[in-house]
Amino acid sequence: MVSIAKIRADFPVLKEWVYLDNAFVGLMPKQVREGYDRWADEWYTFDVGNRTILDRWLEKATTVRGMIASFIGASTREIAYTMCTGSGLNIVINGTEWEEGDNVVFPEWEHDPLDTYTTRRAGVESRIWKPRDGRFDVSDLEKLVDDRTRLVQVSQVSYVNGFRADLAEVADVAHVHGAKLLVDATQAVGALRVDYKRDGADYVSVAPYKYMMGPAGLAFLYVDKESIEELTPDRTGWKNQIWEGAHAEALTPKDTAEKFEYGTINFQGVYAIEESLKYLNHLGMDYVEKRVLDNTGYIFERLDEIGKEIWTPEGNQSPIVSFAQEGAVKLAEKLKKGKIKVTGREAHGGHMRVSSHFYNTREDIDKLIEAIG
Repeated sequence: MVSIAKIRADFPVLKEWVYLDNAFVGLMPKQVREGYDRWADEWYTFDVGNRTILDRWLEKATTVRGMIASFIGASTREIAYTMCTGSGLNIVINGTEWEEGDNVVFPEWEHDPLDTYTTRRAGVESRIWKPRDGRFDVSDLEKLVDDRTRLVQVSQVSYVNGFRADLAEVADVAHVHGAKLLVDATQAVGALRVDYKRDGADYVSVAPYKYMMGPAGLAFLYVDKESIEELTPDRTGWKNQIWEGAHAEALTPKDTAEKFEYGTINFQGVYAIEESLKYLNHLGMDYVEKRVLDNTGYIFERLDEIGKEIWTPEGNQSPIVSFAQEGAVKLAEKLKKGKIKVTGREAHGGHMRVSSHFYNTREDIDKLIEAIG
């Protein structure tokens, strides 16, 4: 296994910073930057052989689509490129055929809640899953879901306090009533081992610029094969056009999630996420998850030692730990001046969010505790 010193050398920022804000924006290793450079060099030199530059980009996108699928326990045909987490969520929401009287259920703290212009226009009721002591109890979800529920939304890991949902349990509640499970997994993929086929998720939207250490402006959506045909693309362009006349490019098969890609995607980001996936696969997600969760446990331990009121449920297996903090925003600004990066928020009475990754060490956490203690 690669030493932690060698790993940290791939992240030049760590020479100066104690970086514990991966739930906000993850750090980029030098290998991912090299992916951006490779894309730029190909375009700059036009060194693509006998193919067009677009053919080269589309070929790369197909290869990386397969890498993404393997990484999350899906098949290549179930992955669509999108722009951001919200883009993927909206593809599902806008592509669902709603009827007045339908309802959707989502946790109170969702980053992109299922209360949208589309659902309101269609007369869809929003039902809010309330937390108890920082947790979202499945027994409360069962009281909200009925036979008119079309979608149940959940973040696999809450961006607020790091609560980690049991996706298989949530999927069971939804599926008993014929509803679909829509997951925001941006705070999970790249930090935790995932398998969405195993968990029974129907739709999963992910932005890779946090724990996957990938690009901004390129994301992806998993659509389970059973749901692809019944979900209608919410916009049309050259990549998924349905016009029966002449076509400039080859048509996208209608039985793949690629049909939700309507135009030119962020190909530069494709080259970057390829390198982030190579990096994570080289380390192995068993190693990555273990380091992340070991760090989480140590953060709990140190915060408890200095008497902080920890908001994240004890034993929570996620990369995020939040604790109550008066003047959280000002404290975060003060820490930043000292080259320590975390998130401070005044919401929910004021709290700080600490989010580590595999490249963080106990020394990083000790420096944070010393600064706030």
